[in-house]
Amino acid sequence: MKKNYTLGIMAATVLLGVTVTGVSANAVWAAKPTDLIGATTAANIAKKAVGNHAQVKDVELERENGRTYYEVELQQGNKDWDIDVDAYTGKTIRSHSELNDDSNDNSSFNKPNHVTITEKQAGQIALKNVPGTLLSTKLDKEDGRFIYDVKVLTDEGTVEFEIHATSGAVVDMDEDFDDDRYDDDHNESLRP
Repeated sequence: MKKNYTLGIMAATVLLGVTVTGVSANAVWAAKPTDLIGATTAANIAKKAVGNHAQVKDVELERENGRTYYEVELQQGNKDWDIDVDAYTGKTIRSHSELNDDSNDNSSFNKPNHVTITEKQAGQIALKNVPGTLLSTKLDKEDGRFIYDVKVLTDEGTVEFEIHATSGAVVDMDEDFDDDRYDDDHNESLRP
């Protein structure tokens, strides 16, 4: 009888340990990484490294080889820059630039008459949906309709919009926020 009682206590202890461990693991996954410097700060650090007149094109939180960093894409003049900024310390990890051969090639794309929304208006529409800094606005033709591709930098990350160039309706919105559990490009956990 004593043997069954001991086995029962051991089983309850193991079960309780698994339950407690499961709860603490879920709490860790649910916790937002508060020590991250943020996408806006990373963009400002990258701009200072390249020159304050550079235009930020995109900011993404990445994880590679156990290191979490922001990949900041900028353009200054005829150069495209990729600057990697440590997501916790703000230290510049890597800097790479290359000449942008197609920076002035807008001649083959004329704005059609039925496009009634301007780039500025498309940017304002995006900023009404999320507060942040407008990174870029570009007219594009997709599936036979004209849309604006608009990028907004927020403290949490980059938000990309597709805005109908005639009606001003938000066709699509894609968020790439720091607190996402997985990096879509690499399907890796962003948590250490």
